[in-house]
Amino acid sequence: MKCPSCGASLPEDSLTCEYCGSRTTPPSQQHDRDIFRRVKESPLYADRLSAARIEKLPKPGVWSLIPVIIFFTLFCGGTLFMSIMVIAVGGMFSLSEQSFSFAFIPFCMGLVPLGMFAFGIFMAVSMFKRFKLMNSGKVEAVPAIIVGKRTQVSGGSGDSSASTAYFATVEFEDGERKEFTIYDGSLYGRISEDDAGILFSREQFAVDFDRVRI
Repeated sequence: MKCPSCGASLPEDSLTCEYCGSRTTPPSQQHDRDIFRRVKESPLYADRLSAARIEKLPKPGVWSLIPVIIFFTLFCGGTLFMSIMVIAVGGMFSLSEQSFSFAFIPFCMGLVPLGMFAFGIFMAVSMFKRFKLMNSGKVEAVPAIIVGKRTQVSGGSGDSSASTAYFATVEFEDGERKEFTIYDGSLYGRISEDDAGILFSREQFAVDFDRVRI
């Protein structure tokens, strides 16, 4: 490698020039700088925040909420009904002085489906917030390099169905690395390690990636 200040030839791992004393840039860092420079000079980068490009970002349709609404309506309605019925049984026991001590047991049992009802409401609100984020959340579009990706499988034991979550780790121009949850599974198949381009994200979700040929 050569010193950027005086042009003297230096060993590849030199951090300072032994002739003029100026700091040098390791080849790997210089290579990354060249990559980010070329990404920012590309037409894709110049067009990254245009209305037409933002409109093409993947987003969930209203139809995707229908199964969610049906499931949580049945789940929350069923657990609330169970809680009411069990507590009602406790109320019937309490009418009898001899069985009053047993009324405490149904009341406690009624708290279990009531807790499940509260959990269902929490999950429904979380999913609606995610739906709103994916449709109207702030979009960040920055140069990035894909440095890794992984999957996480949950469920699948017994008769339950398995679900797969996708993640990608990217490196930004300042050297910071961050892992994003990939919103659309098809994006996971389109990206590879060492791909450079523009990452489109909404908070912790990676929603799209425009690869730039380097």
